[in-house]
Amino acid sequence: MKMFPKAKPPSPGADEGWAVLGSLMSGLLLFGGLGWLLDQWWDIRVMAPVGAVVGMALGIYAVVTRHAVRADATPETSELTSSARAKADAARALREAKTANRRRALRPTGSMTRPDAAPCTGTRRETVA
Repeated sequence: MKMFPKAKPPSPGADEGWAVLGSLMSGLLLFGGLGWLLDQWWDIRVMAPVGAVVGMALGIYAVVTRHAVRADATPETSELTSSARAKADAARALREAKTANRRRALRPTGSMTRPDAAPCTGTRRETVA
């Protein structure tokens, strides 16, 4: 009996890619076609390119509004698994450490961290001759 290989299911990103392509092409064709009709009706040759550009701009706008992922949209902590929660906590700790390092680097040289600490003077000592 002959065994046929099983086909892999399409990736979930493929559907989104086809939707993006369809939005861009439909905006171009729809508004470019309307511009071409206006060109024929008004007997000018300007509206088809204008319609195509407007259609592409509106297609891009539609793609961005529909398919863009907001950066601040994070799942609730109750929905996170333990490994995802650990990764999120590690990322938060890393961000806090980087922020502290940036603040420390921006602090002027010789600034005191404690009120009773002596200012930083460096290693060179002047001698009296």
